Amino acid sequence: MKRVIIVLMMAVATVYTGCSTIDVAVNQRIDVTKKLNKIVVFPFEIKNAPWGDEFSDAVTHHLFKTGRVEVVERQELEKILKEQKLSMTGLLDSEKTVKVGKLLGADVIIIGRGSALDLGSDTHEKKNLIDTFMLKVVSVETGTLLITVRKEPGIAWTWWYRFKFCCSLSLLYNRNDALLESAKYDEISRQIANRIVEVLREIEMKKGAK
Repeated sequence: MKRVIIVLMMAVATVYTGCSTIDVAVNQRIDVTKKLNKIVVFPFEIKNAPWGDEFSDAVTHHLFKTGRVEVVERQELEKILKEQKLSMTGLLDSEKTVKVGKLLGADVIIIGRGSALDLGSDTHEKKNLIDTFMLKVVSVETGTLLITVRKEPGIAWTWWYRFKFCCSLSLLYNRNDALLESAKYDEISRQIANRIVEVLREIEMKKGAK
């Protein structure tokens, strides 16, 4: 019994010393809470994966669910690109994205690039797993970088993954299970949207306290 308690305590310590791999940085010189009204999300570029557009749709969905932003529909984006004779690919980190954002009446554009998680010979659920990712929120008016979100390699810990890992003593649900589950682009999209909203709320609370 004593040994089980020691193992449990070690598992708890291991989990709670691990941090989420998703980090958010905000431009401190600008009140970004007034800038994120209407957004357009461009298809993401994911190395060694053909589903960057699906990932960007997932981010769009979760940002829309927050109720904080108006989202430009993909059809409108494709229409403008066709009119401007531009391709969905090759627009990342380009002035053309800002131009397209202006034509769509958006306040900010969201672009991103990253790499898929390589599981080697294990192809189980490989299709939609994210290893690293960088998202940028750029002002259409000024071209200024407003927010960056960085997903580093490793487990994107949440309380739920910590709880499952802890309760199973890493026997039924280990670190590899947590990595696979937390690396799915739907889960990364949800965490990205939640982290952005959390940061905006923190800024609003600080403004209200002054």
